[in-house]
Amino acid sequence: MTFVNLPLRHVTERPEHVELFLARGLNPELGLDAQVLDCCSPAWHREQARVFHEAGLTCAVHLPFFDIHPGSLDRLARHVCVERLLQAVDVAQTYAPAHYVAHLDYRHGTYGRHQDAWRSRVVETWNRILDHTGDVPLFLENVYEDTPRHHVEVLRALGGRARMCLDVGHWHSFARGYERGDLGLWLDTLGGLISHLHLHDNDGSADQHLGLGQGNIPWELLWAWLKSSDTPITATFEPHTETDFRTIQSYLRNHPELNLDFPDK
Repeated sequence: MTFVNLPLRHVTERPEHVELFLARGLNPELGLDAQVLDCCSPAWHREQARVFHEAGLTCAVHLPFFDIHPGSLDRLARHVCVERLLQAVDVAQTYAPAHYVAHLDYRHGTYGRHQDAWRSRVVETWNRILDHTGDVPLFLENVYEDTPRHHVEVLRALGGRARMCLDVGHWHSFARGYERGDLGLWLDTLGGLISHLHLHDNDGSADQHLGLGQGNIPWELLWAWLKSSDTPITATFEPHTETDFRTIQSYLRNHPELNLDFPDK
């Protein structure tokens, strides 16, 4: 199954985005942030969920990440983080999500000298959140991590309660994959832990969220791994413009062998 990212803040600002998803039959991965959580009523969320579900679409939810530090060494800061994430999970349940995505948030400049302390706290945080997510899978996404080791250690410490969301664009830009050329290492290391992908392209200079084929990510390596994987993998495409969306459609049209279920409307 495939999804396309849709921040709910955008829906509050431009409701026509919803009509576009309905017309194209796109399953939304809905982004929750502090503004939406604080300003939108439960009735508003119920109405958005009704519209998507009556159209036969499956929703997923990306939990808040701005100013969210689940492994913070500051007890009070971590408490606020947990409360916000629990609030988000409570709201997200309105959408009957197929999965949750959240950021691991390891930053070497902040936690490099305190990795063990960070790891114990981030595991504690996610165990608390997972106590409230029921049977809905939680995928922890890479952003600034420059090695897959942190995800492996945290996911193993969680004992299989969460899985990996590999954001290939973040690997290429933030983790300097364009310089290191180590996508194979990430795939080999994370292998059986990956259940979800975030797909967008860039040239390595920034997190550009281009359409597939518009940057220089080595997609062929990812597709070869995907073909050989025994684990069911879902994916979210993350175009930021209509042009990038159309580029993704064109790319997938030219690569039918990928068998990625993506509407061509």
